[in-house]
Amino acid sequence: MKILVISDTHGDVYAINKVLLRESGVDLYLHAGDVVAPKRNINPFAAVRGNCEGYFRQEYDESYEYLTPFGKIHMEHIPLSDIRIEALKLEGVRIFIHGHTHVREAIKDGDSYIFCPGSISHPRDNEVGTYLVLEITEKEVKYTFKEI
Repeated sequence: MKILVISDTHGDVYAINKVLLRESGVDLYLHAGDVVAPKRNINPFAAVRGNCEGYFRQEYDESYEYLTPFGKIHMEHIPLSDIRIEALKLEGVRIFIHGHTHVREAIKDGDSYIFCPGSISHPRDNEVGTYLVLEITEKEVKYTFKEI
């Protein structure tokens, strides 16, 4: 299963479309918040509410979950606390995705993972924007950060 993850686009629909044109064979498209655009402008991405949504706030839910062959994905905009992560692990969550920091992150935590794709339009850890591609099987998660 191939998953494309972006975050913190802050209204830059051009950057979203640029990433869509680069990636093929994607099974699931995720946006970890601060879209700052209507849902119709980010199709096919499932997105969560960021802290900067403003007018579009009501279009997005606080969190999103999806069952993969490896286990559940849980996505929220703000990074989760360790206590919340441990509680969600008890519910079968094995992949945690967040945005907000605009900084790429990949942490292996036992048999689970925590990811932040960075930002494709406003990076804080790179000269150019970044996004994340996950390749998931029942037994492993492979990840690649890509520049836009």
